[in-house]
Amino acid sequence: MYKKTQVLNILCVVMCMLLCVSGCGNKGTSNFVDNESSLVDAEAESKNAGSRDNPTTETIVPSQKETSVPDEKPHGNQIVETDLKPSEGFEFESNDDGTCTITGIGTCTDKNIVIPLESPDGDTVTLIGKYALYSLEDVDSITLLNYNYEVDENAFQYGEFTVVNIIGGSPVINKSAFSSCEDLVSILFSDCNIQADKYSFYSCGKDADVTFSNCTGIIEENAFQYGDFISLTISNCELEIEKSAFSSCEDLTSIVFTDSILETEEYAFYSCGDSAKVEMTNCSLTFDDRTFQYSSLESLTITGSKVDMGDSVFSSCEDLVTVNIDCDLVILGEYAFYSCEDLKSVTICENAKSDDEIKIDDRAFQYCKRLETVNVGNGNTEIGKTVFSGCVENLIITIAGENYTAETIKDGLKQK
Repeated sequence: MYKKTQVLNILCVVMCMLLCVSGCGNKGTSNFVDNESSLVDAEAESKNAGSRDNPTTETIVPSQKETSVPDEKPHGNQIVETDLKPSEGFEFESNDDGTCTITGIGTCTDKNIVIPLESPDGDTVTLIGKYALYSLEDVDSITLLNYNYEVDENAFQYGEFTVVNIIGGSPVINKSAFSSCEDLVSILFSDCNIQADKYSFYSCGKDADVTFSNCTGIIEENAFQYGDFISLTISNCELEIEKSAFSSCEDLTSIVFTDSILETEEYAFYSCGDSAKVEMTNCSLTFDDRTFQYSSLESLTITGSKVDMGDSVFSSCEDLVTVNIDCDLVILGEYAFYSCEDLKSVTICENAKSDDEIKIDDRAFQYCKRLETVNVGNGNTEIGKTVFSGCVENLIITIAGENYTAETIKDGLKQK
């Protein structure tokens, strides 16, 4: 009996040991599986994070990403590397969210001010406040460098500085921000996406040069109206120029556009210029009605891919003497050069290719009373009605090598 009890006790111990070993083994295996599952979930979460943030965007392996031709035109938020250091001493007001507003000049005594992008406390500047730097004296220049935020209404109004540089970034220049800064001799926009709101540079300048270089953006209504500028240069830009943006800038003697895509609304350059020479080279241009009407222009030269003019774009430009246009597509709307009384010679696509498109709408050169020669090249040419009525009787009109008079084409002409 004793032996049986001893054997049973031994068997119980063995069974307990086996159960313990088995339990430990299962626990270890369970932990491993859980850890492996967590790693897989984490990897999947990492791969799919972009898809959750933007469910419609497919995750792309970098090596499989398609190569695209870079856009030749600049984009917003460009960062320009320079040695310029931000000025110190300004007054700031924190927005308690990591951002702040410049509210005044404070103790800054710099002659050449570079607007800082953050406060001494590390808050990002998102606004130059209303009237913050109003009527600023004893300053030579203002530079906004890589500034991506707003300049509030009247912020620099009536300032006595002579230079404004807006370089890099994507700034919004609000209403009247630089208006009536009458001492300005240079206004430069470079490598930025600019939005110049209504009246932002209204009635400013002192025989100033205005330059846009490598920019995109919008120049809103009346933005530079009544400015005292002698030159306007736009190069390598893509800009929308709204209604009356540069109207009544009567001292302009040079208007130069190169390598740019420009669209204007009506009256954008209405009644501007002082016997100005206008050169638009290698451009794509879309001009709304009356863009340059009543402007004092001496000569006009346009080359590039396209010039599409609405009605009366250059009408009544009484000082205009010569017009030379050479583009793949030329559209001159009704009354385009109506009553340009000093106009003597017009050349349109003189060396045109056979597939160039040339359309001259009704009355485009009507009452150009001193017009002597018109030379239109060989392309798909369409001439509207009474285009040259009211011109001199001995006007010589040559189209694709053939000679015409105003009378013989008064009812229009189509050539292919």
